[in-house]
Amino acid sequence: MEEEMDRISQLPDFIVHHILSFLPDSPPAELVRMSVLSKTWFHLTASFPILNYDICKFKSRESFFKYVECTTSRFCHQNLTAHRLTLYVTIRNPAELDIVNRCLGLLLVIGVKELSMSMSAMPKYRLPNTLLSVSVLKSLSIYNCELPSSLMHDGVVKFKSLISLQLQNVRIDEEVIKYITTGCPLLQWFEMRCCYGFKRFCVYQHQNLQRVGLVGTSVEIIDIEAPNLYNFYLAAKNAGRRPPKLNLASCKKLTSVTYEGYPSPNSNGFLSNFPFVENLNLFTSCEGNNLKLSSHSLRTLELFTDFDLEKIELSTPNLDLFIYCNDDYGWVGVRQLPHLKACMGCYPDGSIDTAWFQKLRLFLDKKMVSKLPICIFARIRSS
Repeated sequence: MEEEMDRISQLPDFIVHHILSFLPDSPPAELVRMSVLSKTWFHLTASFPILNYDICKFKSRESFFKYVECTTSRFCHQNLTAHRLTLYVTIRNPAELDIVNRCLGLLLVIGVKELSMSMSAMPKYRLPNTLLSVSVLKSLSIYNCELPSSLMHDGVVKFKSLISLQLQNVRIDEEVIKYITTGCPLLQWFEMRCCYGFKRFCVYQHQNLQRVGLVGTSVEIIDIEAPNLYNFYLAAKNAGRRPPKLNLASCKKLTSVTYEGYPSPNSNGFLSNFPFVENLNLFTSCEGNNLKLSSHSLRTLELFTDFDLEKIELSTPNLDLFIYCNDDYGWVGVRQLPHLKACMGCYPDGSIDTAWFQKLRLFLDKKMVSKLPICIFARIRSS
């Protein structure tokens, strides 16, 4: 009988590493268990290029920081580039901060392709300047940290490979936005959530930018020139203020837009900022004015608003799908496609009265199609 063989140990390291990447939610504990199986498995786990340092997955703070020190030392000793580094931690004392600084510095020197950091510290943790020289970095996500000081003052960025950048609860100004976008020529996805310190978001002549998201900001001016931008989403924190001034008309591939803002864009000029838009998700609130939308390119409109139907004016002759969602009545969907018969579905959250149904009928007759098969899923009460 043939002697049994350890076939997994005979696989190339990169294949075993790929298998290990599918471990469950607690990879640190699993890797520690595997590393004691044999010298071969110790080598495989020590060279595993996915470093997951999440303090929530450890029973104690002491065990977390010991694990970070040990695995960082073993990994850096082999002079390998980390494929992914996740560091989610709270800092409570200078000793913990020293460990984070030392280990992060070592890993950045050898190189990281994907970095995701969330730090809770008082004062906020400032990222080291060495981060800006990681030329192999492709994806960067920063939560609740201060950007490197040299970026704030010198504007030197060497992210020649960066494709995705996500910032959350990070202070950033207009000059740094300029440094980042000009210093990251391959950047495709740029998202900022609850970031502060800037009023203008301007990107000029960026050839590779495809997606931009600004959420929870007080931005006043957005000016983007990016020929390959196809997706833009904005959730502005501008309650009681004017909607931000938009200039994206030069983005000819911009076909998907999500806009959430108060007050509403209540004039036909709103969609002139997006002359090629095909899919629009609009979250807005009524302030006593009519909501007017006009576009020949628009195919799909999802409208989430407390505007009454009689205050909505649409001039969208090529619209295929219209979804209207109102907190008081649920939502209504209308579809008219060339290969299908026109149809409409109504899904209220609660009861609707006959008066509202009459408004719906008038809206459909005037704005959409005059002969529309209707399917209502609701309880109708007499008014």
